Amino acid sequence: MIFSPEQSSGDTPRVSVVLPVFNRDHLVQRAIDSVLAQTFTQWELLIVDDGSTDGLERRALPLVMNHSSIRYLKHANRKLSASRNIGIHAALGEWVTFLDSDDAYRPQHLQLRVEYIDSHPQVDILHGGVELVGPPETHYVQDAFSPDRKIHIADCAVGATFFGRKSVFIATGGFPRVPYSAESAYLPRLEARFCVERVDFPTYLYYTGLPDSICALRQQGDTPLENAEDN
Repeated sequence: MIFSPEQSSGDTPRVSVVLPVFNRDHLVQRAIDSVLAQTFTQWELLIVDDGSTDGLERRALPLVMNHSSIRYLKHANRKLSASRNIGIHAALGEWVTFLDSDDAYRPQHLQLRVEYIDSHPQVDILHGGVELVGPPETHYVQDAFSPDRKIHIADCAVGATFFGRKSVFIATGGFPRVPYSAESAYLPRLEARFCVERVDFPTYLYYTGLPDSICALRQQGDTPLENAEDN
């Protein structure tokens, strides 16, 4: 199911922002507002509803009608990686990036990344540039490679910060459908074939400590991961 306004060929965005959402109607407006506030304006926002049952469409559909740069896609629940990959395939922009439903961008988030790739044309994928928002004790997550230890989020590859050519995401098959830290499995595959660089612009606001996040449920160990979403 796809809801989108009519767009002319002159409105083709340069950057597509893929925003997967599952039962986060109470949080997602912050993320949406942060995209609307971007200083770089050649974007589209794809809200990918991963089978929400909390009435998200009542929020999304008026946005689509009022903003020609916003599209809304809904499918049966397929989890985070599949939702990101569906957004990649639906994207109209040459460049694709992501935003988790409980996070936000600072106003220059997209502009800084576009300026970087314009000045570094050899680069295919960027990642990094996170500001953590939450108590310091929530800044540590289970290591994807050594589950018996924790690692600081600053030392992780944060999937929502990936910013890359749509063609590269397509060529490499997109995010793997694994229950935890798909970006850790995906990044080596990208680095093996394309030019990948990490940036330090701290413009992605990563909210930590939410009880229904993938990281929190993973650490609890007694809650099924299929109920988790985003961070």
